[in-house]
Amino acid sequence: MPHLVIELTENTRLTCSQEELLDEANAALLASGQFQEPDIKSRCVTLSTYRQGTENVDRAFVHATLSILDGRDQAVRKQLAEIVCNAITEAVRPGAAGQNVQVTVTVREMERATFAKQIIGN
Repeated sequence: MPHLVIELTENTRLTCSQEELLDEANAALLASGQFQEPDIKSRCVTLSTYRQGTENVDRAFVHATLSILDGRDQAVRKQLAEIVCNAITEAVRPGAAGQNVQVTVTVREMERATFAKQIIGN
């Protein structure tokens, strides 16, 4: 734990590759001191079918969901959301003239009592 899923619309422009974005996000989560390095798992999902609002204008968004085991207080969860949001925001660049990109992050707690994990191999 944690699991980080970054969803971004296909018209989102980045200053780096998605792999580099994941590297930056993972490094930021490790620097928080809340997680061990091998436990940080992340992925990007590019959205080709999406809607934002009701107007037919060029918009883009990135939404990240950080799933962590329960037990951390609200202040720590908020700090983790900000850390992820900042890592993503640094990698996003504006698109076409007039386009804005919304970056949002949700931290979701998973119950330890119902979480299962096994490690196979070394």
